[in-house]
Amino acid sequence: MNTHISSRFLKVSMAFLFSLLIPLSLCAQTYTPKSLHNGPSWAPNGMVIAYSAAHSGDYNVYTIDIWSMEQQQITNHPANDIYPEWAPNGEWLAFYSDRPSEIPPFAPDTVIYNVKGLYETYARDGYRPSWSPKGDIIVAHFKSEEGDYEIYTMNRQGKDRVPITNNLATDVHPRFSSDGEKIVFISDRDYRPEIYVMNKDGSDQTRLTNSDSYDIDAVWSPDGKQIAFISNRLGSFDIFVMNADGSNMKLLTKNSPSIDIAPVWSPKGDKILFSSNRSGYFDLYVMDMKSEEITQLTNSSYHEFYGSWSPNGSRIAYLSTEHGEPHLFLMNADGRRKRQLTK
Repeated sequence: MNTHISSRFLKVSMAFLFSLLIPLSLCAQTYTPKSLHNGPSWAPNGMVIAYSAAHSGDYNVYTIDIWSMEQQQITNHPANDIYPEWAPNGEWLAFYSDRPSEIPPFAPDTVIYNVKGLYETYARDGYRPSWSPKGDIIVAHFKSEEGDYEIYTMNRQGKDRVPITNNLATDVHPRFSSDGEKIVFISDRDYRPEIYVMNKDGSDQTRLTNSDSYDIDAVWSPDGKQIAFISNRLGSFDIFVMNADGSNMKLLTKNSPSIDIAPVWSPKGDKILFSSNRSGYFDLYVMDMKSEEITQLTNSSYHEFYGSWSPNGSRIAYLSTEHGEPHLFLMNADGRRKRQLTK
């Protein structure tokens, strides 16, 4: 199947309800999103971006072709459809929805650790469902029948749901490693949000960080050998990196009194994109992992955040509040040729 968005059909998988097959000709429309709920999710072909926006009160999933600027509405429902994530084959989108359901597990509320002014408004989208490399399994967190948050695996239709954590703590933000064998996640089972890793079936759950602070926002390196994360163990939030087993932990954003958050590895693993308010507003920066040199990519009197690398690493999509409400922008990986995608 051609993964270009002008293809005849796009398959959309509800992460907790059911699968849908939506003819785009029935739901495509011209629109002006008033508010973007989350940042960009790149299709594997690097040509199309999915995101969630509110046009008429509720949030729906939309896509935009970065070259033709063709915009399409993928879901159309009075509930909120948020956090879309492409399957590896580019044929499916998994997303959360708060559509009514009597079948547990139930849709997650927004679980946000608000610490010293840190809000996920300017962070990475840790809530996105995570696809296995083969695209046959989705891992996501849901509110359990006991009222706590557990991590579940399911098939691409959102069925055959299996809880792979089971405790009275909050277990959230699971992400598959690149080989699909491990899952990193956040848990407060030891009274503080810490980073854990487990096998894909939930076995061998192991705590990687141990501090009296908040260790959150964990992301795998492309080769699965390292994990980047943020922590306020030194005061304000900084970006750290460690080996996949928790060893050799290292501070990356040194001598920075600012809030440095939302690390995103480049596809080659040689750079990390992140957000920082060191200039007074949240801007996007990139660190070279070999030299540890930091380059500022945006510099403005408004917030620019939710940065995301294109699949080949040549471009970065992000949100900007340049016009008040957040809009989707695109730039080259070196910060040049910025242009607005959504109006």
